[in-house]
Amino acid sequence: EKKPFQKNEQPDSISAYTKTNLKNYFPATDTEFETVVKFENTSVFYGQKAALSDINWEVKKGESWALLGPNGSGKSTLLSMIMADNPQAYQNKMWLFDRRRGSGESIWDIKKRIGFVSPELHLFFSKQIPVWKVVASGLFDSAGLFQKLSSDQNCRVFEMLELFEIANLKDRMIAELSLGEQRTAFLARALVKNSPLLLLDEACQNLDYNHMVYFREMINEIVSRTGKTLIYVTHNQEEIPTCVNNVFRLNEGRRV
Repeated sequence: EKKPFQKNEQPDSISAYTKTNLKNYFPATDTEFETVVKFENTSVFYGQKAALSDINWEVKKGESWALLGPNGSGKSTLLSMIMADNPQAYQNKMWLFDRRRGSGESIWDIKKRIGFVSPELHLFFSKQIPVWKVVASGLFDSAGLFQKLSSDQNCRVFEMLELFEIANLKDRMIAELSLGEQRTAFLARALVKNSPLLLLDEACQNLDYNHMVYFREMINEIVSRTGKTLIYVTHNQEEIPTCVNNVFRLNEGRRV
């Protein structure tokens, strides 16, 4: 049985089982697009204040990007556009997965192609929810599990628990886990539906150094072995996986 992470304890290294099975569990099934994200002279205003000004950015399928910038630079607004949560997308020239926003796609069509992790995501979940239900909720992009799983969905959830070496924790309440274990469970949630885009927003926030290194190396293995597109948002450049080879910097709503 895998020993749970303890505070300031060095996590186990990524196992050979995980490395070997990453490509098997994440086959490239969603390939009918070339451009994941494209902004063309995109601006977002809240009242008279510009949150984003004349943003031009294109992320191609299979690329890995770091999105950097201080608090208040516009990162959250930019992410809300990518996550289809910002109605001002319709007032701009913006494309997601080769489709111009407003061309008939639903918000849920977009979200099913994005695996998302952020500290804020935890706030939407009950503290008294077992780990396996946290992972399963990623199949439906919901903050909890509210429907019965099919046999295939159930198998997929337990594949993710095994892959990320948290199967022994499946019936524990999420609040009982260490922060490192919680973040691993939410990563499994993000990947359970095998989305082509992995969007990580401050995913290592509040982790101690050892857990940060473990998480960083796990992301590097996933992206390097599966070819998923990555957008990695952080304040701390030390957290950026080595697979990242493109950088987009924001300051005061502008690309710098």
